[in-house]
Amino acid sequence: MQPQNWNKAVIQNLQDMIINQADMSIFLRQSQKLRVLLTIPPKERTDDHIKEISVLVQGVKFLSRYRDKPYYNELCRNLYVKTFQQRKTIFKQGDKGTCFYVILSGIVKIYANEPTCFPGQFKKREVAVLGKGNCFGEIALFFGSQRTATVIAESECDLLMLDRDVFQQYIQGDSETLDLQSTNLKDVRHFLKKVQQFSYFTSEEITQISTKCRKQSLKQQTIILKQGVVPKSIFIIKSGRVRVIKKIDVGNYELDELEQGSIFGDHACLTNSISDYTYITSMPSEIIQLNGFDLKQYVSQENLNKYIESIRFYPEPETICQMQVEDQQWKEYKKQLVQNVVNDKLNSRGFDKRMRLPELRYKLIDAPDQQIFQRTFVLRQSCRTPQHKQLFPREIESLRNQISPKRMKQFEQNYL
Repeated sequence: MQPQNWNKAVIQNLQDMIINQADMSIFLRQSQKLRVLLTIPPKERTDDHIKEISVLVQGVKFLSRYRDKPYYNELCRNLYVKTFQQRKTIFKQGDKGTCFYVILSGIVKIYANEPTCFPGQFKKREVAVLGKGNCFGEIALFFGSQRTATVIAESECDLLMLDRDVFQQYIQGDSETLDLQSTNLKDVRHFLKKVQQFSYFTSEEITQISTKCRKQSLKQQTIILKQGVVPKSIFIIKSGRVRVIKKIDVGNYELDELEQGSIFGDHACLTNSISDYTYITSMPSEIIQLNGFDLKQYVSQENLNKYIESIRFYPEPETICQMQVEDQQWKEYKKQLVQNVVNDKLNSRGFDKRMRLPELRYKLIDAPDQQIFQRTFVLRQSCRTPQHKQLFPREIESLRNQISPKRMKQFEQNYL
């Protein structure tokens, strides 16, 4: 670097430092002034005090959204500030929600409780780091639930605070601006309330577990849970479909195809046992995942027992093997049946003799015994139930395109 250019760079750096120091000095003076103003009790704040506060908090990211709201001055009237020293706990998971917080300065970390190998012992898992302008504590106030996480000051923090009554009066109803976790949480909570198996849970319990749910968008043919694995979570299908496959001695057998609102992996998760089945998406799907620990923590034992009792089970492996054999017999039967009708057409009078087949007469074929299918399991109406007296629609349509209406009518009389 040439000396002249070097001198220019040094001068520019010095100018930047002076500007930054000046900005910092202004910020510190403004912060100090705001702290002083916010120590005045809300009822004693004059219009001039409110005006000054409203100007000073405009630079705060969250509060800046409310500058054009008619109640902005009322928010400023009810704000107050509190300083938390480094490593000070602001609130703990499970506490009652009493305040809403906006970070004026400093950094906080958010932790969620996780189970350990020792019963009743938990460890804290860091889930987020928030800085100036961010807010937290809205979920417990928004839904009237307990605190869903623990918040600890990572550095000395100045926090702007609103009491619960003020928050519920001015902010809670303004869902357009409160677009943090609450919007996504509201969507999950609304969906879980419609899940039939969660009807045993109270509204507050559903709210609590909603805060712990994670959504995943998965591609087609994605393995969600493998047979032989102990799941730590239960899974709820928000959209899409999931195939249930059982590995048996003679291969893999598809037992079911689950739809929106179905839950799987719950029995294995809650009993800490291995999964008896593999679950694979059959189309792009959105899956909600809920840790079994959180389900046990927020749902009462009585309601959890009702939920566990409602879990339905697939047949035993021996029955599944028989079902697979019968399923294969049924496929062969349908194949022979369709081919027989086509052969009968090819051997009919008026058809080119060179294309006739040795089998000249139309003959009926007996369906295989469906002993297992007739007593097959039924979990929900959405579950696949074997068609032991019918052909599949695509096969019937294929026949319609190959034979005459008269022959199709005769076929339907004999088999459908």
